[in-house]
Amino acid sequence: MKRTSLSILIILSLVGSLSAQAPAIQWQKTIGSSGYDFLNSIGQTSDGGYILGGYSDGNISGFKSEDNYGGDDYWIVKMNAVGVVEWENTVGGGNFDRFYSVEETPDEGFILGGQSLSGGGWGDKSESNKGGYDFWIVKLDENGVVEWDRSYGGTGNDQLYSAQPTADGGFILAGTSDSGISGDKTEDRVGNSDFWVIKTDATGNIIWQNDIGGLMFDNVYSAYETADGGYILGGTSTSGISGDKTEANFGGVDYWIVKLNASGTVVWNKTFGGTLSDYLYTVIPTADGGSIAAGLSDSGLTGNKTDNTNGGNDYWIIKLDNSGNITWQNSIGGSGSDLSFVNAIAQTSDGGYALAAYSQSTISGDKTEANTGSWDYWIMKLNSTGSIIWQTVLGGSGGDYANAISATADEGFIIGGYSYSNASGEKTEDGFGDADYWVMKLEGTGCYAYTETCNGIDDDCDAIVDEGIIETIAITADGATTFCQGGNVLLTATHSGTSLQWKKNGVNISGATSLTYLASASGNYTCQTTSTCNTATSNTIVITVNKNPKASITAGGPTTFCAGGSVTLTETPVGGSTYQWYKGASPIAGATTNIYVATTAGNYKCRVTKTATGCFKNSNAIAVSVPCKEGEMFNDENAFSIYPNPNNGTFTIEATVTTQNFASPESTIEIYNNLGQLIFSKKVIANDGIINELIELKNITPGIYLVKLWNNNIHNEKNIIIE
Repeated sequence: MKRTSLSILIILSLVGSLSAQAPAIQWQKTIGSSGYDFLNSIGQTSDGGYILGGYSDGNISGFKSEDNYGGDDYWIVKMNAVGVVEWENTVGGGNFDRFYSVEETPDEGFILGGQSLSGGGWGDKSESNKGGYDFWIVKLDENGVVEWDRSYGGTGNDQLYSAQPTADGGFILAGTSDSGISGDKTEDRVGNSDFWVIKTDATGNIIWQNDIGGLMFDNVYSAYETADGGYILGGTSTSGISGDKTEANFGGVDYWIVKLNASGTVVWNKTFGGTLSDYLYTVIPTADGGSIAAGLSDSGLTGNKTDNTNGGNDYWIIKLDNSGNITWQNSIGGSGSDLSFVNAIAQTSDGGYALAAYSQSTISGDKTEANTGSWDYWIMKLNSTGSIIWQTVLGGSGGDYANAISATADEGFIIGGYSYSNASGEKTEDGFGDADYWVMKLEGTGCYAYTETCNGIDDDCDAIVDEGIIETIAITADGATTFCQGGNVLLTATHSGTSLQWKKNGVNISGATSLTYLASASGNYTCQTTSTCNTATSNTIVITVNKNPKASITAGGPTTFCAGGSVTLTETPVGGSTYQWYKGASPIAGATTNIYVATTAGNYKCRVTKTATGCFKNSNAIAVSVPCKEGEMFNDENAFSIYPNPNNGTFTIEATVTTQNFASPESTIEIYNNLGQLIFSKKVIANDGIINELIELKNITPGIYLVKLWNNNIHNEKNIIIE
């Protein structure tokens, strides 16, 4: 990875601090599908792993095991402590579903938050929309299975950006609404769009709600419970003093931070900005009872902004006390645009802050490293007063956009965003589609203090690495394990190791190293998982494939005759079997012995079924032709001739048209293959009673073909051999 180059070490003897080097990448993972996959939220889970959330339009491909239900769907991915995907789930309805927030719940499940255009009764969405977009929250269990979902909205657009668990087991939801009183919304909007905050119980029932806004546009992106049981909200506003807004606007768009009490009543609200545009996307409570706000700004030294910008947009960080007064602020950027989005800041155990954003700036202003591509992750650590301790730029040759960061138990960081880069720069893996999740773990200085996993790390802090690791694996069959020839069953492995090998009768199956195996032959199937620490073998699944019976029919005479004639078709008897004759694709009623007398034209076959197993096989087909009325002449060996015969597909047909063998001067030449299928037809006119027709069959397969010469419902036929 890139390292910050310190040309000068400034020793601050009074403070005892010096600039630090950015931590190294511990591991990274590119996770995606053939479509676009945008990650918006990431966090560490109680088992030491990580939960990722975003939205995707990809179908089954790459890491994605399910097709989308609609335009965009929520896509949730669970990883273990070393970045191995444990499960993933596509959650959505039949239209667009945009995801922005995932958090672990006390039961080790997860709450998902976003906005949905989907109606009810399709995919995972159980409730119909009230208007345009609705708030949509989904509760998953610890394995990613949907437990319940709830939609909230009015007749307008209601767009949820934050869904957080609360201490009472419920949830605080915050988003932007332009709905009036309608649907679930019990308060009219103040302006064009307002903050809409909903407090629910543990199953999503509304306890209270509040519409908060001024006369213009107010959009909320962040809501968290505070230590006093209230809530801190953060977003943007173009409103002046009006409605719930008690402070004037400074410019086009300002930061607007609102403090609520436990019942959802506004305690105070604060406006921060300059004369240009200031977009607040994240505000989180801090350990000192205050809060910290992170967004972006292109304002200069105007309003209550005391730092000038370095370029187009800078990150603007504001630290507030518990009354919303500014403690300190810092505008951080380079000469270009530097952006951040929701979930982009986290407090660290030392009282500092970690910031995840993305930048197109060159080395300039606060930026000490150059980009690899057009946009790169720009990650930095601030101390408790907002000064940069270290920074690092991470990216590939394309565009890379960091959207979320979370501190980890080992005092490192987990960072998530999306990437258009293939392997290049700091990126070690190619992508799968348009944009992919790109997740990286930065090294920490502490210990995980979790159960050991096979990762080369002393997870449980006992000074022994990877001790006592027992890998586990189990396989299941997705269907019956006894079936007939031509059938199969999908076997699936659930495992803890890093690699898989499927076996049949104890022998490795070549190339069978994926999570599933499609078994189509009899045998005892197992699967082995292996890691650098241990190996384990699964349970055994016995597959039994029953043979299909033989089936072959013969004709007891000519299969071409005039009406009134017949031919006896016989299926070779097969012990312990039943028979059913078919004409074309339709079974012939009552034709259930091994002999059938055919009297009409058609393709005949017999299905032989083993009584004990139900396995069956269809016989070869015999084509029966009835080309003439009873008593009409056909198959006159002297009626016409073919030469040369055999031939290579080019031959001549000669015939004399007389009243003895033909009734009309117009005739038809037809050629059939050995399945009785017509492959050539041509009408010909006799010239002075003589037919002399050159036939050229291009790209024809060698074999025996039947040539028929028709005239007024009477035909003559001969075989030709094409070599």
